[in-house]
Amino acid sequence: MMGGLPPLRPGEKPPRLQTVIATSPENPAGDPNIRPHEAGEAAGKVIGGGLGVLLVTVCVLLLLGPVLWGPSWAGLRVARFLSGPWQPWLAGVAAFVVVAVLQTWLLVQRHPALRYPVVALFAVLWVGGLWLEFNSPRHDWVTTAPTLQMPGPWSWVLIVMGSIVYAGIYLLALGPVVKSRWARRWQLIK
Repeated sequence: MMGGLPPLRPGEKPPRLQTVIATSPENPAGDPNIRPHEAGEAAGKVIGGGLGVLLVTVCVLLLLGPVLWGPSWAGLRVARFLSGPWQPWLAGVAAFVVVAVLQTWLLVQRHPALRYPVVALFAVLWVGGLWLEFNSPRHDWVTTAPTLQMPGPWSWVLIVMGSIVYAGIYLLALGPVVKSRWARRWQLIK
């Protein structure tokens, strides 16, 4: 037997599909698909959840970009100037830690006089750096910096708008962090 219905006994009729459901107060039309909207709602939750995960992942990568790439780049740049079996690793890790602590210390400042300029600087550096990376000729970003070039007027508009949006996202994400107990110890102006 390959599947499907079991074999019929001699003289037995095949079963009929019950496509008509008796009417009820819940299903006055007798529709066999009693709750199609529930299937649509479930599909919407699955699709919306997937898009939400994708959006959160992109936001986390964008937010962690300058926080992680800055120290990584600093560590690689310092390590390439030293020779030896372990000195480059040690210097690179030290530079990574120093830049990471400095960035964290700058970003957890709660006072507007310190917080907004730092976030604006990070946003402009990140968005401008991305523009510079995308518009420069091929290069090894670890050993050589991209060729500096002046953006055109529309590029300036994109850099400024991207920096404003990025700074807003950064400020929203840092809001709960700067209120935490450990961050209060690092704040210069209470």
